Amino acid sequence: MKFHILETLRSEICHYASPELMITSRGNQVCVHRSNDSFRVSLPLPVKQRFLGTARLTRRLFRLDKCNVVPTRNGMVIIYQGKVYHYDFSSHALKQTLTLKNCRNVLHQSITVMDEQTVLFGEYGNIATRNEVPVYKSQDGGRTWSVVFMFPAGKIRHVHGCYYDSFEEKIWTLTGDFKGECYALCSDLDFKQVEWIGNGSQEYRACNLFFKEDAVHWVMDSELERSHHIRLDRKTRVISRKHPFPGPVWYIKELEDGYHLAATTQETGPGVIDDKAHLMVSRNLQDWEDVYHFEKDLFPKRYFKAGVIGFADGPQSSDSFYLFGEALRGLDGKTLRCSISS
Repeated sequence: MKFHILETLRSEICHYASPELMITSRGNQVCVHRSNDSFRVSLPLPVKQRFLGTARLTRRLFRLDKCNVVPTRNGMVIIYQGKVYHYDFSSHALKQTLTLKNCRNVLHQSITVMDEQTVLFGEYGNIATRNEVPVYKSQDGGRTWSVVFMFPAGKIRHVHGCYYDSFEEKIWTLTGDFKGECYALCSDLDFKQVEWIGNGSQEYRACNLFFKEDAVHWVMDSELERSHHIRLDRKTRVISRKHPFPGPVWYIKELEDGYHLAATTQETGPGVIDDKAHLMVSRNLQDWEDVYHFEKDLFPKRYFKAGVIGFADGPQSSDSFYLFGEALRGLDGKTLRCSISS
């Protein structure tokens, strides 16, 4: 397979892309392009942080570039600097709806939106004290929230994501990061019936899932040991190791024409094989091909972040899909529109 870069955008993050809607951001500025209009939303930021946010490098250092945006019915949910907002497309009103307990942001693609109104996500952060970790639910498109589930203190470090499985009609919630903290929870929408899957080991440390009729697939997110593609049989709940990867995987995406994408991150640890972030592609969720890579830039990971490739939410195909990156040469703070050809 061949990887092609079709277009470069100045956006730091491409949150959502479809023929009808494009949502990107740069610092505290969220840009929305719809079929009938375009506008920009400025997120609240103190004067000092606005000054620090004028340059890409200081945005990286102080994490002022990190933002989550998902569209809901006639609006969108935005997470920035530990606050959750709802933006109304009709009134153009921005309203804070929630303050997070343990983190500034969550992982990209980790927020589930169902029927354009039901929204679920769990908190993600470097929680050294292992506090309680909440999972939030909104049934009105992000205007109001409730805690639908609470992980007890000491049980996990954080939530990697909540995902809807249309085959079982359940929510899968992934957790991490270290020994005894890595699980996949399969639950009903209200978390009244919760099945804990896994033994807390690195094999169950994942950030996202591919749902198929007979199995659930993920790629390990482990810098501590070699990451592999994992297949979980739906009937037996037994896992099997498949293709090895050159590093931990945070972000994946299934394209509408059958391609599966997975991007390795450039972190530090025995599970990281080289100094590159790799774009891996599979048609059958068995064989994976390394189609492209970006090298880590020169700035130290501790302060300026690991090398990461992310994907935009929304319906896209191998003819045109969007990825963005940070701390990588040629991709830091940029969005690329790409294609893959056989």
